Amino acid sequence: MKKLSILIMVSMVVIFTACTKPHSQDNFNIQLTLTGSDGDSAFLRQRVDGEMITFDSVVFFENKAQFWGNVNLPEYFYITFKNNKGNIPVFVEPGDLTIQGEYGDLENVTITGSKSHDDLKLFYVTSDIFDVQMNQLGQQYGQARQMGDTVKMAEIDAEYSELDAKKTAFIVQYAFEHPDLVVSAFVIMNNSYQFELPMLDSIVSGFSPSISQSFYVKKLQDYVKTLKSVEVGQPFVDFNLNNPDGVPTALSSVIGKNYVLVDFWASWCSPCRAENPNVVAAYKKYHDKGFDVFGVSFDKKKEAWLKAIADDQLTWTHVSDLKYWNCEAGKLYGIQSIPQNVLISPDGIIIEKNLRGQDLRDKLEELFD
Repeated sequence: MKKLSILIMVSMVVIFTACTKPHSQDNFNIQLTLTGSDGDSAFLRQRVDGEMITFDSVVFFENKAQFWGNVNLPEYFYITFKNNKGNIPVFVEPGDLTIQGEYGDLENVTITGSKSHDDLKLFYVTSDIFDVQMNQLGQQYGQARQMGDTVKMAEIDAEYSELDAKKTAFIVQYAFEHPDLVVSAFVIMNNSYQFELPMLDSIVSGFSPSISQSFYVKKLQDYVKTLKSVEVGQPFVDFNLNNPDGVPTALSSVIGKNYVLVDFWASWCSPCRAENPNVVAAYKKYHDKGFDVFGVSFDKKKEAWLKAIADDQLTWTHVSDLKYWNCEAGKLYGIQSIPQNVLISPDGIIIEKNLRGQDLRDKLEELFD
């Protein structure tokens, strides 16, 4: 991904306890001046595969601190603090960056010296307008639900969907209009779950060669490759996770006789729990005719997982590695949001994806009735 040339450990997880001098190969310098920060520690951190990794740490002296390091292309970091729960997100790129403001008001610090940070900030000026409107609709929907006004709920839901589509269109347009910006790849990576494979492939293929080595572009290329390997018409990809009793159970163990719905869900996922009654009804109606379900949970706590299985009366096979979003099966199928599912034929071919509610009932009726 990159090389931060301060210290390299054999484990490849780099944790710095102090930084007092720049090295000759360092190409960025972040100067912090935060009134009221004297004596606190700051940490330069980055999210890698869902985990926050610390790359450097400094102690403020007279409200000032400084980070050095090396990045080939712009990358997104967080500056966190020992005694302050807030953080400062910043797009780091080669050159001198300055961050100035109040330690007690981190949301309003001034960041200069990073064109990529300026580009992202400008993008958010427009995208935040959509978010504000969507949050307002969400509140209105909650009020309508409390009042039992189903007509109003339907109206708000339609308006929300229209607004969400406009936001997605804006994101796509931004990426196509700025194919040479790492910020474009960063924005698309953070919203990749929204796009169908053909659109995502088109966006990623359109990025400029000048950013081809960006961590975000490479992640997107890997994601597109994964989605292509599990699109409709492809053979299923096998995996082996523990069932509730701790026994390793392969997906292939249920393939070969029935149509199998691989259901990616979690106990903490409200939309998943809301969909479970539909899956239960389908299972009861068609199981004896050759329909099966293979549940893959994105839970972290076994107790919560088992309770949800019992509470929702999910009587089919269940597996989980209890790794949350780092679920190994989820990675194989490119799962970035849940609920999602994959329908596999008896001969092991993926024939449908993301069937829910009436769509699931219609497909099973087509297959069995």
